[in-house]
Amino acid sequence: MARPGNWGQEIGDRPRFRNRETVVRPRFPRNRGLSPISLRGFTLFELLVVMALLGVATLLATGVAEPLVRAARERNWIDRLHAELIRTRSYARASGAVAVVSFVPEQQEIRFVTGPRTRLLALPEGFRFGSRFETADGDEVRTMVFFPDGTASDLELMVTGSAGRTTRLRVTGITGKIELTPWETSEEPPA
Repeated sequence: MARPGNWGQEIGDRPRFRNRETVVRPRFPRNRGLSPISLRGFTLFELLVVMALLGVATLLATGVAEPLVRAARERNWIDRLHAELIRTRSYARASGAVAVVSFVPEQQEIRFVTGPRTRLLALPEGFRFGSRFETADGDEVRTMVFFPDGTASDLELMVTGSAGRTTRLRVTGITGKIELTPWETSEEPPA
């Protein structure tokens, strides 16, 4: 049965209206600035990011990443050597002057002489130079010359990293082409 001031309401019901002007809304816990979507939980992407971060942290903690980091540093150094050789060859062609590259094993460095300027590239710890055909004097200085016409003196050299990875440096004399390739130990030297 409805009372005169509360129209549309039965006696046992909660009042929907205090009076005709004010609407009474049910009280829920306040949403403290969070959207309803963020109250549901984590998204799949967020869980995958956390799992990836935990995996990287585990690799670093167990020391498994150390050989991978060493290999990446060695590859970075080989790439830098390749870039310096290309830069030296480009200098010879652009300037019209001879550019000289010397591999000095006893000082663990490579010297790039371009005109009056000499740049040094130090070998990382554990690196060494070698040749497919070792000579009696393994500490001899090997020199390569880039000529202004784009040719170069022939050179084939092995650079071995601290992890035992060997890279072959080969410069073709007629074209001046520089090749740095991983050396497979199963390959036999040509006769």
